[in-house]
Amino acid sequence: MLRTLTFLLMLLLPTIGVAAEFRVGLLHGDAEIFDYELSVLRLALAHAPGSHSLSVVPLPGTTQERVFSILDAPRAPINVFFSGYSPERERRLLQVNVPLTRGLLGYRLFLVKAQRAQELSAITSLNTLRRYAIGSGIGWPDNDVFAANGLKLVTSRYDNLWRMLDMERFDLFHRGVQEIFTELDRPEHSHLAVLPDVAVVFPFDYFFYVSRQQRELHDILLTGLRNAYQSGAFMAHFQSHPAITAALGRARLDQRTLIQLELPETYHSLTTIPARYWHHKQRVLQSRQRALALGY
Repeated sequence: MLRTLTFLLMLLLPTIGVAAEFRVGLLHGDAEIFDYELSVLRLALAHAPGSHSLSVVPLPGTTQERVFSILDAPRAPINVFFSGYSPERERRLLQVNVPLTRGLLGYRLFLVKAQRAQELSAITSLNTLRRYAIGSGIGWPDNDVFAANGLKLVTSRYDNLWRMLDMERFDLFHRGVQEIFTELDRPEHSHLAVLPDVAVVFPFDYFFYVSRQQRELHDILLTGLRNAYQSGAFMAHFQSHPAITAALGRARLDQRTLIQLELPETYHSLTTIPARYWHHKQRVLQSRQRALALGY
């Protein structure tokens, strides 16, 4: 009996003590904007069994669709990528079903030229929003959500969108609450402003994706994130990370008109993710009060 138990433990040890090398692709090559998402990846690896390494591979000027083609290729330079949900990505790759920002990516604010902020403040409903053109990235999966709600999009590469906003090729540039203020604070964007008093909301977030040939990487990340939630480490990290705290404080979501967008039917699987992984509307006020207490 003892010999049998010893044999079973020996079989389990390689799985428990596995050391995996993670190479995450970084969209736009911008570690500042994605500091929180990268920190969640590190948190997952720290709470997963085994000793794992992580390297960041910048991918400036690369579209999301191109990144996914790279991720799925043999001998790819990256083996994990985080991006917004889409049904096609969920079918094509292994998705780690824990939303990284607890759904904050689904709270969208709009960047506008400061001189047009008063004019565009007339946007107070979905119907008035439909009158204006919204800038968005090529291949961004949330484009499907905006289009399904009758909104007009103008798409281009991320680095082009800023120039196009300046040239008024579109009226508004949608950004997640956890990224918009980092972008706005850059000197080259000092002529822009966040449109006050309104936001759009829909269930959406970033997820980690790996190739279907890399099941062990998926399982490491999923186990690590679940362990982090169970221990309380995930929520402690979420509530204390400077990007999240500052974003919730400055976004003033409790003081904005929230325009609810409906998900296309093909996005239904997002609604099956457990509620404990989402930052619900009733928590917005609490988050705002916490941010104010910290001076944001």
